[in-house]
Amino acid sequence: MQNYPQYSSKQKWIHWLTVILVVLTFLLMMFKVTLSQYLGGIFTIYVLHKSFGVLIFVITIWRFFVIKRQGVPDVLPRNQKLQRILSKATQGFIYILLIIVPLSGYLMSSRSLNIFGIISIPAIDMPNETYLLFHKIHQVCSYLFLVLLIIHIVGALYHYFWIKDKVLQSMLNRN
Repeated sequence: MQNYPQYSSKQKWIHWLTVILVVLTFLLMMFKVTLSQYLGGIFTIYVLHKSFGVLIFVITIWRFFVIKRQGVPDVLPRNQKLQRILSKATQGFIYILLIIVPLSGYLMSSRSLNIFGIISIPAIDMPNETYLLFHKIHQVCSYLFLVLLIIHIVGALYHYFWIKDKVLQSMLNRN
């Protein structure tokens, strides 16, 4: 049995909870017309989308505190410099986008942010051009985020099926 570095249980929970919320958030927008028939209208879809976005943002901030406190395991061999650079760059950009996408989503709206119908965060008054700029940032960064997630998944599968190391298991196994 290979002794392999593991992410902490807390880091694994944060990772997989974020994955679920990101997938749900994307699916809500991809199928908003169809889903609106089942979820009580388009307004409900947007409330859920924005609420999940806020959760993603808060969980990402929490993730930064956990990483600062616990660090991250060194799962790639030190002699694999290119893999390490690609891995760290992809993860780093994903983290950045986990902040930019929800934040730009909030800033692109001229309406208050209703979180699950419980909390309301007032909108920031800005010129219309600024709302449009944040809307474009939100769209472009969302698609870039999707591309980086696919690269991240392909990288994990590459390690599992071709290299046959334990990189994927470091985020799956129980501690």
